[in-house]
Amino acid sequence: MSDSTTADNGRSEDALPDGKAPQPQSQPQSQPQSQPQPPALDARLLVDRGDFHLDATLQIAPSEVVALLGPNGAGKTTALRALAGLLPLSDGHVTVRGRRLDDAAARLFVPPDKRNVGVVFQDYLLFPHLSALDNVAFGPRCRGVVRARSRALAADWLARVGLADFAHAKPRRLS
Repeated sequence: MSDSTTADNGRSEDALPDGKAPQPQSQPQSQPQSQPQPPALDARLLVDRGDFHLDATLQIAPSEVVALLGPNGAGKTTALRALAGLLPLSDGHVTVRGRRLDDAAARLFVPPDKRNVGVVFQDYLLFPHLSALDNVAFGPRCRGVVRARSRALAADWLARVGLADFAHAKPRRLS
């Protein structure tokens, strides 16, 4: 006995050995694939400063916290300055949340005050008389955010980078 029979219409139908027609098998429903989120930061930083050449590529996902680590002279500060628009790119680009801020080839440059990017450097650019919390809150306050909200945002950022315990410390206590 064959596992296949031919119906009167000439089409082949599968049959089980007992002569019963097979039951349709349910196919698992495929879940719609969620589109991957674009990076919060997409940057190719090429900066030439005298004999120094920085070539760095960064892709950072939304909510991701990243630290730049390296020896003195590796280009950490140069990269941060380029991202903030404080230092021009020799080539490359900076895109934040899909908005192109810097593109050397297209001669596009958004000034630092229009980027909504903040940088807190380790040197004397901090206000020595203010706490870490108030130094971080200074950026939002300059953009018109009310004091209470600025401090809440600052506290959140200090917690994100593991510095919540130092919120009331002055810069001289921080390294």
